[in-house]
Amino acid sequence: MKFVLIIFFFLASSLMVQAQTERLSGKVVDAETGFPVPYASVLVSNKGQGIGASVDGRFQFRVEKGDTLQISSIGFETLSIALNFDEIDFSETVIFKLKPAAYELDSIQVIQLTDNFYLKRPKFDTLDIGIRIPKNVTDWNEIQVDPVVKNGEIGFVISGVFNDFDKRIQQSRIINEYKKSKEFQDKRQAEREKYFNKKLVKRVTRIDDRVIDEFMEFCNFLDGQIIGKSEYEITKLILEKYKAFLRR
Repeated sequence: MKFVLIIFFFLASSLMVQAQTERLSGKVVDAETGFPVPYASVLVSNKGQGIGASVDGRFQFRVEKGDTLQISSIGFETLSIALNFDEIDFSETVIFKLKPAAYELDSIQVIQLTDNFYLKRPKFDTLDIGIRIPKNVTDWNEIQVDPVVKNGEIGFVISGVFNDFDKRIQQSRIINEYKKSKEFQDKRQAEREKYFNKKLVKRVTRIDDRVIDEFMEFCNFLDGQIIGKSEYEITKLILEKYKAFLRR
């Protein structure tokens, strides 16, 4: 009887643990425009585990009750949120809104040197260049002149020095870099699937279609473990992982 109670307690504990875990599907958007925030960083801060959102701001992974998410992206304020399982509908995509961050730039002082040949001392000019928020977004890739050149006056030429503070240009750079990275990942994934794919896994393990995706994610083989290897070598790796998968 004691043995039966122990088994019952173990099964009940397992069911409770499983009930505490859910697959979260989320989407990160700009709180002002509603547009997706591409490649936002999503971190489970209490576990130190994270994932990158896709180009359309979407992500998906398993979370546990009590987890805290920290979502961040360049040009936005970091969002920290404790997951309340009672308020989340895990059958739907959860929307996470990031507020655009306001950058404060250092003031600019314009100085000139005195005409004394032997002793050059800085003499502060009365010209005040203020940092103003423009009504229209300025493309800092173009040369800017302030003040306007007229009556023989020479304006100050400002080139792309402020690009690092323009959220739109920053996002464009990030997207271009990730596109290159995505192309490389797609090629590498296609190369991986030549050696490790569902057809081979089914033939080796006879695994059920309902759990094959979970098992392949569990395998988590490195590229060097499978690319260029023989089918025999990969079969051995799959069987070893399958044994571990069944013992979980």
